[in-house]
Amino acid sequence: MYSERDTNMPYTISEIIVLFFIYSIIGWLWETCYCSIKDRHYDYRGFLFGPYCPIYGFAVTTILICTHDVQNNIFLLFIVGIIVATLFEFVASLFLEKVFHIRLWDYSKLWGNIQGRVAPVISLFWGVGVVFLVKFIQPFVQSLVNIEERDTHGWLAVGITIVMGIDTILTIISVERFHTTTRMWDEHINSFIERVRVRVESRMSEKGKLKVGDWHHSVIQHFNELRPQPLSWNHKRFLRSFPKLKVLDAPKFMEIKKDILKKES
Repeated sequence: MYSERDTNMPYTISEIIVLFFIYSIIGWLWETCYCSIKDRHYDYRGFLFGPYCPIYGFAVTTILICTHDVQNNIFLLFIVGIIVATLFEFVASLFLEKVFHIRLWDYSKLWGNIQGRVAPVISLFWGVGVVFLVKFIQPFVQSLVNIEERDTHGWLAVGITIVMGIDTILTIISVERFHTTTRMWDEHINSFIERVRVRVESRMSEKGKLKVGDWHHSVIQHFNELRPQPLSWNHKRFLRSFPKLKVLDAPKFMEIKKDILKKES
């Protein structure tokens, strides 16, 4: 079953799943505490509904597997950690953008960044983090996993797979609805701006192109008329917990998202 070890792998499948789950929770706790302190209000972090951040789980398990043969050499561990973590972060950013049309982080203002997805200073941070993780955190976590493997024989991994699988499906549905709602907002705003432009130009003695300036206030004034549908709790959580979140094909919604959140509260 899950607990059978492949001779080519340093961990069994069930160990990988449990490690993934543990580090997803640790990542969620870290981000929630750090961002709540930084933003001075409670941030329920994590892309999924549950209290875990899978991106940390995927990143750490990938790093543990890829660095297994160099864990006794701190310099090689640091270098391999930088490479693996940077590649993972780049691919994760690209995946979120291409599949969900959103971007959760943006390093565009940092020196040497690549498309705002990765940056040298962040990569160095990941390198140090990998060394600290492998040398100080993983030994303790692995001892817990060994006890779990002995007592449950891999059945905990089955439960984790089912729970997080359902959560992932529900989250994908929620994100797709969020994407649809934000695009509808943009369509309604553009239509509203066009109606205002036509109405104003019809009263002008000389016809010409009119640049509609500050449309933000007018849109909020007509909020109930323009709102395509209310934002769900999870959609509002996305906007509050991820201040750098960008819906790439709904730019006007992004411009007034704070005002919309105030109206939706």
